[in-house]
Amino acid sequence: MAEDYSSRLFRALVYQDPSRAIEVIGAAKRSGVPQDQLFDRVYAPALSLLGGAWASGAVDEYAFTQSAAVAERVISFALPPISADDTGVTVLVGTMHHDVHSVDKAIAAAALREAGHRVIDLGVNVRPADFLARAEETDSTIVFVFASMASTSASVSRVREMFRAGHRGGVIIFVGGGPFVADTDLARTVGANGVCRGAESAIRLVERVLHPGGGDR
Repeated sequence: MAEDYSSRLFRALVYQDPSRAIEVIGAAKRSGVPQDQLFDRVYAPALSLLGGAWASGAVDEYAFTQSAAVAERVISFALPPISADDTGVTVLVGTMHHDVHSVDKAIAAAALREAGHRVIDLGVNVRPADFLARAEETDSTIVFVFASMASTSASVSRVREMFRAGHRGGVIIFVGGGPFVADTDLARTVGANGVCRGAESAIRLVERVLHPGGGDR
């Protein structure tokens, strides 16, 4: 049943229709999908379908970008109520400069919020200097940088360079996106501390920082 709503939500995103997307999420809830399961069972699978459509060429770059923007607008309707206590940990998330893909970022940000972390979403097309500025403003030491293209993933090294130049070399930088998942050596090349492979991975990475000795690479 949830799979059907995921497909319907995917189509609403492709048609760039936020009202329809909200209606689909509401219909899934009324059908019996609990609020705390809407994200995992309906929203995230729809985003996976969208990412697959873009990767296969069924959806072009412009349509994908517009669809992802709609997905960002409606995500609040699919998020579970905050179930964890506030950890007091501030985490920055953003997509690298010249990259407007937001699917991986949205999934990680939602998972981290659900885990009780204070997530500051910088959006897409974020300049390295902006990552540094917001880290300084919030005193955050954990940053997730996402990139979905070869060119933008390589330029994540500029974020690390910016933090070093700003005397914040101790900030933990995690990276996410297809290029990093496909080649984990790329993460080391750009100066990252680990690779985010999805919602659960994002949570484990932060846990690894808070409780050294465990986690995911």
